[in-house]
Amino acid sequence: MLCLRVIGHCAVLFVLMSCVGGCFQEDNNHLDEEQDPHFQRGRNLASSQDFKGAAQEFEKALETNPGSAAAHFELGWLYDTKLNDYAAAIYHYERHLQLQPDSGRAALVKERIRGCKQELANSEFPLPNSGNLQQEVDRLNAENSLLKQQLEALKNQLAASAALAQSRAAPPPQVVAAVDVARAETPRATTPTAPAHPRAEMPRATTPPAPSRARVHIVKSHETVTSIAAEYGIKASAVLAANPHTDPRHLRVGQSLNLP
Repeated sequence: MLCLRVIGHCAVLFVLMSCVGGCFQEDNNHLDEEQDPHFQRGRNLASSQDFKGAAQEFEKALETNPGSAAAHFELGWLYDTKLNDYAAAIYHYERHLQLQPDSGRAALVKERIRGCKQELANSEFPLPNSGNLQQEVDRLNAENSLLKQQLEALKNQLAASAALAQSRAAPPPQVVAAVDVARAETPRATTPTAPAHPRAEMPRATTPPAPSRARVHIVKSHETVTSIAAEYGIKASAVLAANPHTDPRHLRVGQSLNLP
């Protein structure tokens, strides 16, 4: 019995030491990720308000260590709150949760993912503001009323001008009568009608319209899918749909993107 009790206590002690060791190992891994030089430079640049430079450094940290959950969180936070690239933010937030499901920031990350999805939905289908909509309706009604008044005034001016021109152009009655008598006494000369040219009735060949060329954008430094879409007045989702094999977080300088 004594041996069984000693064995049981040893087993419990081994399990506790394994759990504690796992926690220490997880914390050490997290600290190791933050010790990366690119990670440190990214935090320094973010502190100095250089958010695009910070994002580039965190991307380099991921190139060194693709499994860095800390770098994914920092990139998600930058794209979400500073760079307004919500598609990229969702990607990095979800990668953070995949790499570290029991993260202490899991609740915050899930909340921000919902917020980013809502921002994307609003950009695609903006909700109307009732107050602004009513103001716009009132403004359009006022403009419509003013345009009707101006149109009515222009009609009156045109009618008066036409009547004045007609009164000035009409000849005296004696002149009209003399012209009618002269026309009645003058024989009309008949001129033969020229035959129609045989080619006059042939329809002309129509030139088919030239095919439209697809637009292509060449990626420049510091550009994102959202900034490119804004430059052409289109949606970020439309750009992603036109380039299904393009990763929005890894755009390269000189890369060609199809534009819808």
